[in-house]
Amino acid sequence: MSKQQLNPIQAERKIAQTMDLRNQVIPLIIADAFYVAWLLLPQAAGLRGFQIITFSAAARETMSIAEFVFAILATLGVGICTTLVLITRKAVFGLVGWMFVTVGFAYSLFMVWMRGTRTDSAEIGMWCGIIAVAIATVSYSLVALRRNPEQLEAAQRAREAAAELDSVGQAQMDIRKEAAPEVNHLLVDDRRARAAERHQDVQKSKKPREPKQGPAED
Repeated sequence: MSKQQLNPIQAERKIAQTMDLRNQVIPLIIADAFYVAWLLLPQAAGLRGFQIITFSAAARETMSIAEFVFAILATLGVGICTTLVLITRKAVFGLVGWMFVTVGFAYSLFMVWMRGTRTDSAEIGMWCGIIAVAIATVSYSLVALRRNPEQLEAAQRAREAAAELDSVGQAQMDIRKEAAPEVNHLLVDDRRARAAERHQDVQKSKKPREPKQGPAED
C-alpha cells in the first residue's frame, strides 16, 4: 500500500516509524568502525573486546564489572542497534540505540576512572570503544527527535483531516437535531394531572352550600 492510498493519519504514523539520519550516516558508520576496532584491538592486559563480550575465562579474571557493563552497552547500542538503523532506517532501532550509547558513554567515564586505579592501564582498544559510543551519542542526539519535511507535511495533513472530521461530525449532529420530531401533545401522559383535576371537582361538589336568606319580616 502506497503512502497516497493511506489516510493522512495512517501516513503520518507510517512516516514516524522511520528515522531521518540526514548527514549523520557517515558519523554512525565511523562509530561502527570504531566498534569493530574495539572488538579486535587490545583493551587492557592484552585482552581484546570480543573476549570481554563473550565473557571468556581470561576476561573474567582480569576485567572489572564496569568493563563488562560497558562492553554490553556498546555492543547493544553501536554493534547491533546502530547497524540495524543504518540498514533499515527504523526509528525504534535508533531510539533504543540512542539510549544504550548515552548510558554507555556516561558509564565509560566511570570505567576509565576504575581502570586508572589498577596497574594495567587502558590500551587503544578501550579508547576505540569510548570514541564509538561518543560519536553515536552525538549523532543520535542530533537526529533522534528531529522531524524531516515529509514528517512535518504528513502531520499537517493529519491535523487538517482531523479538523475536517470534526466539522463533518458537527454538521451531522446539527442535521439530527433539525430532523428530530417535535413532541406530540397527543402522546403526552397527563393522566395524573387529569386525575388531580377530577379530585378537585369532586371535593368542590361535596362542599355544603349555604342556605339562601328570605326577605325580612316586619
